[in-house]
Amino acid sequence: MSGSSSFRSRGRGRGGAGRFTNSAPSTPLPPDRDLMEGLRPSPILTLQIPTTPSGAKDVVISNLESIGSYNWTTDTAPTIIVPGALSHSPIAGSPPEWQNKAPPYQVPADIGLFFVDQNGFRMPSAVLLPLITAVDMVHEARGSPAAFDWATGFDFVTDRNGLRKLMRWIDGAGADPPPRDFRIDMQLAGSTVLLNRWERRTRENFSGYSFGFNFEKASTDPALGCEQSTGHHRVIKYDMNGLKMVVRFEVDACIPSAAPPSAASKSVGSIDDLADIFASTKLGARAAPAPPKTSHGLTVVQGGAAIPHASVVELTTRAEHRVADFDWKDAYPQLFFSQTPHHFLAVHNRGRFSAVHKRKLGASELRAVERTIQPSLKKFRAALDVIKALVVKHGQRGRLTLVCRDGKLAVFERESSANCLPDEVIARFEN
Repeated sequence: MSGSSSFRSRGRGRGGAGRFTNSAPSTPLPPDRDLMEGLRPSPILTLQIPTTPSGAKDVVISNLESIGSYNWTTDTAPTIIVPGALSHSPIAGSPPEWQNKAPPYQVPADIGLFFVDQNGFRMPSAVLLPLITAVDMVHEARGSPAAFDWATGFDFVTDRNGLRKLMRWIDGAGADPPPRDFRIDMQLAGSTVLLNRWERRTRENFSGYSFGFNFEKASTDPALGCEQSTGHHRVIKYDMNGLKMVVRFEVDACIPSAAPPSAASKSVGSIDDLADIFASTKLGARAAPAPPKTSHGLTVVQGGAAIPHASVVELTTRAEHRVADFDWKDAYPQLFFSQTPHHFLAVHNRGRFSAVHKRKLGASELRAVERTIQPSLKKFRAALDVIKALVVKHGQRGRLTLVCRDGKLAVFERESSANCLPDEVIARFEN
């Protein structure tokens, strides 16, 4: 959901009662983390924005495949719902379903807390672990005899958020003001570079002047069994001009199939409730769902069937007086890096929504936007080569971090040699 021009406010709350972490107008939060926390004081290198030859090929994404998805739940212990082999399970790790509600309609202003980075909030010491776990479970549910192969073929495993930050660094060269400061922690696992999202704060209070999250709440219904979900994440893999990428991103909504309505008659309040529903559901000759299991501090509930990538929707809201100024140069990479096929731009006047402009990724209007940003995409693609070569040079024991301050991107070493994933998970990237 992109309901505000603030970079920090691009986090999300989601799903029924769990869309927001608190309904109070303002909740005290911990102080912001220091951008240089845990880093050695002097950079080892300052990266320059690459130059690309005039004949460089356009950046193209090919061989797209969805390989995993999951929903966070409201449970105190970190718990995700991962689609399993049971296509008719009552619990589906799915995004909210777009209801195509006819405007106009009024929604209240957003209040309370929302997540900036839910993965970082719930799994701060292993932000990529839910991604790995979800991919493994979906791979197993598809009947594959061997475990998912993380050891060959991938150059980067990352959140879409990190790719967008690097694009903003490239586009912000010489800008006033410069792009917002950011940090990305990196580690080499086998021959794969792991890019770990890092935020000063993982939750934020709404200002009370935005309407995007309540628009989503009014315009979607939670998928069956996901009433207490607090966010749906999707994992895809693709080729980007020779780089093999695994990318995680959060999904605002999906276009539902012609299946029966998704609203469940029974509320799911805890991991035990989820297990009870699994146990009581009659599935004929189908095997019972696997019981919840916990590994490395993450509990996994299996169920449901993954939605097709073609149904994924990015929701964005804008006030009527700002629609003409919508920044497609900044917004398009969000669609591009996740290959999100649908973009819905909802227009409002103080929360009264009057129209929803729907666009498809392959439409001529958005193809024109892509052509205008190809020079930046080419520099971005070249920057990924530089970053990978640097991380590989420092080897398995290297602990490097990218820090962008005042538009300058520098590389620092971390003081700690701790792995960003459990040791046995890191080992799966090694041949």
